[in-house]
Amino acid sequence: MVIKKAALSLSAMLIAAPAMAGVMFTNGGFENGNLDGWQFSSDGGTASYVSATAGATSFASSGNGGLSSNLVTPGADPIVGINRTYGGSYGVRTGDSLAWGYSGGGTIYNRIRQTATVAAEADGSAGFLYFAWAAVEEISGHSTTSTPFFQVSVRNNTQSSSIYNVQHYETDGGAWVTAGGWKYSANSNPSDPLGWNVVGLDLAALGVNVGDSLTLEAIARDCTPSAHAMYVYLDGFGGTPPVQGVPEPASLALMGLGLAGIGMARRKKA
Repeated sequence: MVIKKAALSLSAMLIAAPAMAGVMFTNGGFENGNLDGWQFSSDGGTASYVSATAGATSFASSGNGGLSSNLVTPGADPIVGINRTYGGSYGVRTGDSLAWGYSGGGTIYNRIRQTATVAAEADGSAGFLYFAWAAVEEISGHSTTSTPFFQVSVRNNTQSSSIYNVQHYETDGGAWVTAGGWKYSANSNPSDPLGWNVVGLDLAALGVNVGDSLTLEAIARDCTPSAHAMYVYLDGFGGTPPVQGVPEPASLALMGLGLAGIGMARRKKA
């Protein structure tokens, strides 16, 4: 794993992050209910990115009859039990539980990416970039580079540099939690939900300037010789911290009452 770090814990991000978003990905939390704004590739090793049809909720795999990427809603992953989303009503899963198989031309890579330009915060700075990811892989028992593999990265295209790069094989110690014949990603922060890793990048501290072009990419690759599967959940890309979970209607009502009470108290004090 290689990370050029200027990342904060989520609690610190909520306190320290600017109120305005410095970089905004189109449909970054997938809350439009579709895959608009993103590009996809399902390939045997050489990426060939295309956009899904407008309004599409899935992008087909090129080799196993499954889905290379698809929109997901909150709920438990049917294999390892972690939540399929970090927050909001939607997230995305890249890769699926179907392996490429021993025929079809080789290892299958499922990829998702988007490029965005860094806009100035209210104070003129480059601001922050936040996102959340979780990875799931089928245990293969192969040697290191033949096992399932995933990567989540952010590249500064303007400066030809990497500002975030996490990648793991099955055999990487400390990266996984075993669940039956599968594994899911270990938490980098104990406060994150099972399997999920929440990232906050201080762009200015990483040398990113206003106007720079950033590309975020996630790759889920099945094992070689390709009989074991790999997939990654993604959510909450943007300039403000992602909010965990979906508040129940009762919780929203209580929140509204609380805010109303605060307002009344302030008026009385005035």
